Amino acid sequence: MFWPPPSHTIDLHGMTVLEAASAAEKFLRAQRKARAGQVVRLVTGRGRSGGGAPIRTRVRTLLRNLGEQGDVVREFELETSEGSFLVRLGG
Repeated sequence: MFWPPPSHTIDLHGMTVLEAASAAEKFLRAQRKARAGQVVRLVTGRGRSGGGAPIRTRVRTLLRNLGEQGDVVREFELETSEGSFLVRLGG
């Protein structure tokens, strides 16, 4: 899959899981309205060693749910670094 450079990025570091999920959804919905069909990046971090990655896990669930609805998220992919997602917005 070819992914062009993201047009905008949100960094969710330092947020709680609930804050990050809320901020990610608001960001995606706003970007979808402003930039339908574009690619954006959500930086979640990889989690602490041994501590899992709760923000990444919650954001992945959000992306799946929004993808199933089909209007906000067309597709997404965890980047090689495993600390961020590329998201193609619905259009």
